[in-house]
Amino acid sequence: MDDRKIHALLTTIRTGSFSKAAQELNCTQSAVTQMMNSLENELACKVLARSHTGIRLTPVGEELFPLLLEAEAALSRLASEARSISDGEHGTIRIGSFASISSSWLPRVLLAYRVDNPTAAFDIRIGTDSLPGWLAENTIDLALCDAARCQSSRWHPLMDDPYYAVVPADLLPQDQKVIRQEEFARYPLILSPMNALEQHLDVLSQQRLNVSSDDDSSILAMVAQGLGVTAMPKLSLGHLPENLRVLELDPVPHRVLGVALPKTPTRAASNFAAFLRTKYPYPAK
Repeated sequence: MDDRKIHALLTTIRTGSFSKAAQELNCTQSAVTQMMNSLENELACKVLARSHTGIRLTPVGEELFPLLLEAEAALSRLASEARSISDGEHGTIRIGSFASISSSWLPRVLLAYRVDNPTAAFDIRIGTDSLPGWLAENTIDLALCDAARCQSSRWHPLMDDPYYAVVPADLLPQDQKVIRQEEFARYPLILSPMNALEQHLDVLSQQRLNVSSDDDSSILAMVAQGLGVTAMPKLSLGHLPENLRVLELDPVPHRVLGVALPKTPTRAASNFAAFLRTKYPYPAK
């Protein structure tokens, strides 16, 4: 059923004549009459009674009137919601994220965003090297990652995330708080292709244990067993196993985290990215 016909009918009832309805609807009187005849044919009943004194509802029209009001409101909501979904204003925002981000500051950010956007919903997918492909394939709406992984996308920096040395608890003197990278490189280094330590450390150990995993807990467990040392960004160090110590590295390596958008982002993704850039201006003041 055409929502224009319902709107024209309700306008005719409210104004009491075809001519006044036509004037308000900015069309001809004959157009209004044709819409009313067509609507009554669809309903298979007479809704309006015409007389020289004006237009009024028939008994059947009186019964249908509340339903017509509901129909107009429902169709209006339907059209509005469809436009919003088409523009990407609503619906689930699909976020691809490093595990370290999703388990640390992201939950607080989502809570803050929903203060002004209470209907926002999120679908979080964890990945590292897979994030660029997910963006390109439209599997996610935006990615939270570093520039190295999403450099081909519209990437905006948000924050620095410094790296720390993670060592067995009994490896170094207890009063030592900082370790130079040259000293750190004397110990076997546990690393994985995903943590890209080659890009962040100035000096690398000749003894390396490569772990083909992006699960930080697996690497930390190996360090705790005394198999070697590793370096991890601050956001990955929220939950450490026992028998581990964290020291500052000198010089301090760091990664820059940011938000990446596809070439044609949804409006919801753009709004969320704008919120992140406002909340986390880079460089931080």
